[in-house]
Amino acid sequence: METIKRSNVIYQFGPHSHPVVEVDSGAIVLVETDDCFGSQIKSEKDLVTSVDFSRVNPATGPIGIRGASPGDVLTVEILEIDVGEKGFMVGIPNEGAFGHLIEKPVTKEIAVRNGKFRFSDTLLFPVNPMVGVIGVCPSDRVVPCGEIGDHGGNMDAKVIREGAKIHFLVRVEGAMLALGDVHAGMGDGEAVICGIETTAEVKVKLNLTKSPRIEPQRPIVELDDKFITIGHGSSLDEAASTALNDMAKLMREITDMDYPEIAMLISAVGDLRVCQIVDPQKTARVEMPKSSLGNPDRIVF
Repeated sequence: METIKRSNVIYQFGPHSHPVVEVDSGAIVLVETDDCFGSQIKSEKDLVTSVDFSRVNPATGPIGIRGASPGDVLTVEILEIDVGEKGFMVGIPNEGAFGHLIEKPVTKEIAVRNGKFRFSDTLLFPVNPMVGVIGVCPSDRVVPCGEIGDHGGNMDAKVIREGAKIHFLVRVEGAMLALGDVHAGMGDGEAVICGIETTAEVKVKLNLTKSPRIEPQRPIVELDDKFITIGHGSSLDEAASTALNDMAKLMREITDMDYPEIAMLISAVGDLRVCQIVDPQKTARVEMPKSSLGNPDRIVF
């Protein structure tokens, strides 16, 4: 099993990236990730105003997959996420949904022990690890790791967790996968502009599909019981519309239903949820139970 050290990072996804390691399809890789601040915040005395923002949202990688070519699908299965023993959150005046209520920058250190995080002396919650940034490299432009795009990137969707499979359309030779920005916990919306930002070790399995039956324009997340499309846009309405239309397109490709029936089924059993509302590109997702799609064995990427 390859181990990618957290010192091997990129700050942008781009077409001319070079792999730090190359692996075969089917490989299991352990990826060490830094926190979204690049470890620049070490205590509550360190404020976000002192952070070098050219070094935020580092993603470990890229990992090249031998034989991956544009048009293939790379499936990244998240086997394990082990988070660090502490995390940080910050409040920033005039940023996020609560910026108008925050008068000055503030940093909060949160202990993470034995599968729980201690928000305060009286508030203890189960850890819910998720990967905020994960993607392959686009072919036509450079995208900072703090932003989302059709290639993936800063999706901040809490469904990208242990047990999830994320299906990416390969856009450059080798796919060039990178990931980071792990949270020990994050609520839908990420309202204060961050989750519990922490270091982590993420074990993933990488599988390549040549000549896939489905070529997803944007990443599709698969859980044991559901499929999830993730959309982004300058407004929540735009993000929701993208996620809804991507789900309708997926269902049209894998079922015998026409669009009016698909639309009614999504409205009946699908869930439209917010991922985050605080970045310039907002993010929403649509979750559909696999049971609504007929025979899940037909769904082959």
